[in-house]
Amino acid sequence: MSEIHALLLDDDIFPCEVLIEEVDWQRYGIASAACVASVREAKAYLQSHSVNILICDIEMPGESGLDMVEWATEYTRFSAEPMVSIMLTCHPKYEYLRKAMQLGCLDYLLKPVDIDDLARCLEKAVELITQQRQERRPEPTAAERRKKEDLVHDRILPFINERLDTPFSVTDIADAVALNPQYLMRIFKKETGQSVLEYVTGKRIERAKELLVQTDWPLTLISEKVGYLNYTYFMKVFKSVEAITPGEYRKRYSP
Repeated sequence: MSEIHALLLDDDIFPCEVLIEEVDWQRYGIASAACVASVREAKAYLQSHSVNILICDIEMPGESGLDMVEWATEYTRFSAEPMVSIMLTCHPKYEYLRKAMQLGCLDYLLKPVDIDDLARCLEKAVELITQQRQERRPEPTAAERRKKEDLVHDRILPFINERLDTPFSVTDIADAVALNPQYLMRIFKKETGQSVLEYVTGKRIERAKELLVQTDWPLTLISEKVGYLNYTYFMKVFKSVEAITPGEYRKRYSP
């Protein structure tokens, strides 16, 4: 079974480093724990390291911990490794708690955190990750691999292209074509030159651009029609790809 890794995000790096030292991570089945001080650093870390447990503060300069969890949830949707998020904050505001639960966070802990509470939360996280890993299919044999290379064009791409209007994950794709998620992602990258996330994002933004100039639908409806139920997140993704907002794109390119 693969190792489990944790990442702590807090703009106040000192208490973060204290937790790294005080918690016996290996005792709870966690191989390593690192800490970063900004959402930008956290995103970069997730893109270059395996992270299964994300522990976030909320209020930070620039993007918040809730923004980070929202991004990480979408990013790991197309990752072969499961990830759970835990909020660790000194703000007991109901709106923060509600948003965290909507994002699927495992727990909402208050600072200064009780080590026993954190330990119970980590045990629950490790149990959940282990369960999710065990539920995933084994990798195919060498003989099976040769037969399944053409699945990318015959079944995987059609599956994705027919579902651009609904949220789905790499596990959903893997289940539909009876493949291990990690193997699926490897053959997808080999055949297309893109990761699953890059391909899905590109197709959704292409479709959004068509709808922006061909319809007068509200932007929130277009967001839903291309699989983004959260309009704010859709707007961020669109701007990161096109360098302008959906509204600006409509004004610029509508006939």
